[in-house]
Amino acid sequence: MSTTQTYPERVAAEVRAHLARAGKDAGDLAAMLGVSRPTATARWAGTQAYGLDELYAIAQAIGVPVGVLVALPTEQLAAA
Repeated sequence: MSTTQTYPERVAAEVRAHLARAGKDAGDLAAMLGVSRPTATARWAGTQAYGLDELYAIAQAIGVPVGVLVALPTEQLAAA
C-alpha cells in the first residue's frame, strides 16, 4: 500500500493544519466557503479538490498567503 498523497490530499492536509492553528474546524470551513457541511467535509478530507477561489478565501480568512496552502514539499518538486 502506498502512503503517497495526491495533490488534493496534500492541499487538504495543509488547509487542515492551518485552520487548526487558527482554531477553526470543518464547520467553520463550510461557513467560510459558503458551502454545505458535506461539501466542506469532502474538501477537508481531500476527496474533493479545492477551487482556487476557495483557497484564496481560506487564506484571507486565516491571514496566510495562499502559497503556503498549495506549496509542494521540496522533494516532490525535484521529482516533477
